[in-house]
Amino acid sequence: MFAFRSPLKTGVLAACAVAGLAFAAPAVAQDPVFEKFRTVCIAGDGSAAAAAAAVEADGGWMVLDPAMFGNDAPFQNMQAWMKMEGAGFRLVMTGDMAEEIDGMGQMDMSVCAVGAQPAELGTLEAEVKAWTGATAPLPDMDTPEFRGYGVMMQNRRPTPVDPAMSVDALGVAAMSGDMRMLMVGEEGDVTMVMYMQPKLR
Repeated sequence: MFAFRSPLKTGVLAACAVAGLAFAAPAVAQDPVFEKFRTVCIAGDGSAAAAAAAVEADGGWMVLDPAMFGNDAPFQNMQAWMKMEGAGFRLVMTGDMAEEIDGMGQMDMSVCAVGAQPAELGTLEAEVKAWTGATAPLPDMDTPEFRGYGVMMQNRRPTPVDPAMSVDALGVAAMSGDMRMLMVGEEGDVTMVMYMQPKLR
């Protein structure tokens, strides 16, 4: 149904190259990517303004010009920051995207994303599952690159979306304004986690 396509394509890695940033692939250590995601994206309910404020408060982030991504810019109204950490980097991005959903029309989504290299995908996905309370990704958001977990937010507390929910029920959930989706996966060598707020037109 969702037929989710990675919005990042090769843009992240291409932008790193344009910025003159080249990274080796050292052994992966424990990396608190989810804690950064919690602070930047979850705490502000995915707000681009809240993410920008969190990045500024943290300090040490380099602003990336969206023009660096060229035609591979993953989002509209995009903001992006990068920070060097040890032998790798962290990446924060916010913006808007749209997906054509079978039987549901076009779904607009605001996105707040955190990426890292190096990072441990298995640990990050386990933390996503723990926060959402989900045991499995939504069937149509389960791809080799990314997996999506849906929640309904009530009083800022997540309740997992049943993966067996019908298309109609998912549409109602999306239009309620309470549905959020967390996507986790890898784009090239960059591990990403995204906080997405869907809304049908």
